[in-house]
Amino acid sequence: MLDMAKDMGFALYSAFLVLSYAFTRFVTERTDFHLRAKGFWIHHWIIASVAMVVLITLQNDDPWIWGIVTGIALEGLSRKKWSLIDKENR
Repeated sequence: MLDMAKDMGFALYSAFLVLSYAFTRFVTERTDFHLRAKGFWIHHWIIASVAMVVLITLQNDDPWIWGIVTGIALEGLSRKKWSLIDKENR
């Protein structure tokens, strides 16, 4: 079973990317939670990017984990407002 999962790495990555993108879109459309600090807006794509750096540092290559963090990052970057500068609270 583990060999099959390893052989299906790209398929798992793709499936989790789509699922996490859709789930992130679902959550962000229904919540109004924002991390803001002194003129900067900490978006979920930034948090996902930091998670990617941690995963690289830890040499983690699990396709489902990478699919999740990639889906979260891409969903954030696909929005109109993804800038680091918070113009509303400067």
